[in-house]
Amino acid sequence: MRSEQKSVLIRINVVLLILIGFLLFLGIKQFDLEHKLHAQSLSESIPNHKVVILNFDDGRKTQFTQAKPILDKYGFKATFYVVCNYLGNKPGYMNWSEVKQLSAEGYDIESHTMNHRNLSDSSKKSLEFQIGESKACLQEHGIRATSFAYPFDQGWDNKTVVKVVSKYYDLARTASSPVTFLHCDGWIHKSHQTDCSTFTKTGNLNYANQYSIRGWSHDLSRKVNSFDDPALYNRFVEVVNSQTKYNKNGTIMAIPIIIYHQAGDQEIDYSTNLDLFNKEMKYLHDGNFTVLTMADLGYDKKSNYLYIK
Repeated sequence: MRSEQKSVLIRINVVLLILIGFLLFLGIKQFDLEHKLHAQSLSESIPNHKVVILNFDDGRKTQFTQAKPILDKYGFKATFYVVCNYLGNKPGYMNWSEVKQLSAEGYDIESHTMNHRNLSDSSKKSLEFQIGESKACLQEHGIRATSFAYPFDQGWDNKTVVKVVSKYYDLARTASSPVTFLHCDGWIHKSHQTDCSTFTKTGNLNYANQYSIRGWSHDLSRKVNSFDDPALYNRFVEVVNSQTKYNKNGTIMAIPIIIYHQAGDQEIDYSTNLDLFNKEMKYLHDGNFTVLTMADLGYDKKSNYLYIK
């Protein structure tokens, strides 16, 4: 009897060991699968490691009536940074129905203040209104803004302004660079910053952070350089391809953010005519660029790095 019991126990133990081994194997495979998914190379979803983010500032009506059809033709989405009090109130600007249609169609609607004020010259009360009320204004119309754009490329280097922006938004965009780096050490030519957080341990504002994302102003480039259309197109091509020396081995480190204001408007020196805009969008389409919006950017609070969601 004891011999039979011992034999049964041995068989049970063998079965248990096999079962445990099988479960461990499944666990390892599951971990391996999750690891591969987490570490999936961006090259599988972003061909040629070429990414562009399109922005339209101010909320002008021609962005809806003239630029949007071209974006739709190529299947691109863009971020529209709108000035809340301009919508439906100021001639030449979109109304709320148009903004809501953009949002419903998958375009990204974000905040560009209440009245397009220069924030560096504003009081704290005015900052709360221009920055915080703008978020509330969009929310009242069913739009949840998570990023902010500084008017006139001013305020991103002002600690008081940034503190107010950080109360309401996850990210903020300014201008003055062909590319933005996802990691702050990409700005080594401008700063020796190694801490990518918004403020240093002593409370000073860091040069590169989640509230100083930089873009390239397409229309301003025309104005300051007196570019005609062929010259501006060539500069556009240079800008969108400037990322290639940084994005390698399946890793995206730098992204051009192209900022438009007027599309097809009459103001020649600060606008993009439709033929040029169509040519630029065709270049992105034919070049197999991945076109994203600002909503596709995330922020890792542990590393203080930006990333593509």
